[in-house]
Amino acid sequence: MFGRLVSIALIAAAAYWYWSGPYQEQRNPSADRKLQRAIEEMRQCVRGMNYQVGATGVGQGDPEQVCAKRFNLYYYEGEWRSSEEPPR
Repeated sequence: MFGRLVSIALIAAAAYWYWSGPYQEQRNPSADRKLQRAIEEMRQCVRGMNYQVGATGVGQGDPEQVCAKRFNLYYYEGEWRSSEEPPR
């Protein structure tokens, strides 16, 4: 009986931990997490555009500017910032 109660308590504690931590972070990411994801996607975009220019010789302008506009980012004081977040 006691072992079953402890097992149920451990399962409930693990479920609560997962729900309150990793699950909530995945569903409602923080502003910093969103910014880091946008910066990484922008780097991949720039890399892809540079590859396209190298392979075909055709470009759509400055890859960094085009990708920053696509992901709502701007460069300010040495770091990328999101146009959607309030200034720090």
